[in-house]
Amino acid sequence: MLHTDVEDSTPLTVHLGDRYPEILAVHRALLRAAFVAHEGREVDTQGDAFFVVFGRATQAIAAAVAIQRALAAEAWPEGGAVRVRIGVHTGEPIRSAEGYAGLDVIRGARIKEAGHGGQVLLSKSTAALIEDALIGGLSLRDLGAHRLKGLPRPERIFQLIIPDLPADFPPLRSLDTRGRPRPGLASGRVLTTVLFVDMVGATERLVALGDRRWLEVRAQYTALVRQELARHGGEEINVVADEIFAVFDGAVAAIHCGCAIRDAVQGLGMAVRVGIHAGEVEYNDGTIGGITVDTGARIMGVAQPGEVLVSNTVKELVAGSGITFTDRGTHVLKGLPGEWRLFTPDEPEVRASTS
Repeated sequence: MLHTDVEDSTPLTVHLGDRYPEILAVHRALLRAAFVAHEGREVDTQGDAFFVVFGRATQAIAAAVAIQRALAAEAWPEGGAVRVRIGVHTGEPIRSAEGYAGLDVIRGARIKEAGHGGQVLLSKSTAALIEDALIGGLSLRDLGAHRLKGLPRPERIFQLIIPDLPADFPPLRSLDTRGRPRPGLASGRVLTTVLFVDMVGATERLVALGDRRWLEVRAQYTALVRQELARHGGEEINVVADEIFAVFDGAVAAIHCGCAIRDAVQGLGMAVRVGIHAGEVEYNDGTIGGITVDTGARIMGVAQPGEVLVSNTVKELVAGSGITFTDRGTHVLKGLPGEWRLFTPDEPEVRASTS
């Protein structure tokens, strides 16, 4: 199973404007030529994403190599280069009249989502099948085990090294690499409000909707979250599948944003969990980390569907702002000492339009 999509397709669409459909058509033609040449069967496509199956793992790898070489050789317009990330996994998906489903399909998609444009990532099962059949200078780089959204255990991921193409990329976008660089800040500790938002039941929704409809819905979800972050002054730090991590300079803005996200996604027929915490975060070697970040993620994890939860620290920081809270009691947060008293803001839900 081979999954692809275009990295940073939204900024690319904005930059290219009316030329984007033409560029997208070229991208599709190049990929489909590689699929056909290596006997791949296109199962699903949506926007700039493809899901293709092959009879043999070596065919999928050959197609991935052909795709990256063709994209690198194409004369793209200035600022309009198409960079595709590819994930390849070998397993036993559930086959039906509608296509393919099951955990192995999800695993392949999650491996793709961990990558960057121009990168080809392989699961351990695929790497084991093809490592003795690599020719033409191809090789594998072991990137270690990574926790991926919604999967029951860490996944061992390998990168395919293709001669004459870039081989060095940023860290994988996995649950083990939450913090990303925040420009303009020197190393040190800075007081920050962190917000985590996660779609409820994402894996079940993917299985129910299928890849095509799922990609469309997830793109709408991500766009809504980013819209509210922009409106409230939040800065997106990392996206891992449907979990988004952002930071704010103030707790009031983070609370308003969390509630706005909760309301906005109702128009898509979904619910989110939002967790907000404040404290000092560690900026070190261009990444954000520390116990404040982990605490924010843990608070999100105990929120109920459709709930915004904040720590007592956040509640105290906004005293005098007019925001009131309902006490949600004490909770044990995995890996953190003691019990944590959490609260939900008393901002009424605004039912989003489904039109």
